[in-house]
Amino acid sequence: MKHSNVILKGILSGVYIALAAIVYIYVLSTTGNKLVASILFSIALLVIVNRGYYLYTGKVGYLLPYEKGNVKMILETILGNTIGILAIGLLMNLVGVNEINEYASSLVSIKFNNQWYKVLALSILCGILMYTAVDGFNNINNDFGKNIIVILSVVVFLVSCFEHSIANIAYLVLAKTFSFKMFLYLIIMLIGNGIGAIAINLIHSYIKKSSV
Repeated sequence: MKHSNVILKGILSGVYIALAAIVYIYVLSTTGNKLVASILFSIALLVIVNRGYYLYTGKVGYLLPYEKGNVKMILETILGNTIGILAIGLLMNLVGVNEINEYASSLVSIKFNNQWYKVLALSILCGILMYTAVDGFNNINNDFGKNIIVILSVVVFLVSCFEHSIANIAYLVLAKTFSFKMFLYLIIMLIGNGIGAIAINLIHSYIKKSSV
């Protein structure tokens, strides 16, 4: 599969994920309603899949079976996602919404002080759901079904407190904090998301080949 403008499409995904993180945090901090916050967050992934943008958690599942250029595409996607998040984070920090910074800090404190193996497990589970969302969108034939699978997958991962590596970058930027430990935890989250997504894709591919 040929990939073009990967970094630019990755940046756009990062922009929407950062905006979704801001809305998610704002709704949680003002109403405490996690379900509503999660549904609103899903708008970002709906835009991303409908527009064909590149989000790490939506692309990493297709890393295997390996094709030439896949690793480059994944790395460029992560770079683009990060740039997009940093751009929105910079704008938000210029505005200076203390409530969002404070709530983001509390989220970061919980997420990045968990045991590493729990973080890995929660990231794998998130990877499964993100692959389910994107692959379902690509393969379900009716518009309602393909969009509702995206919304439900996002709601489930957020309500269940699974770890989405790219969303967590957004929380770090909004919290205006970073450390070497957080960097290592992000690597664990990226790996976990990848394991979950790739595993389900390989199983689906095996079933499809076996059915022929």
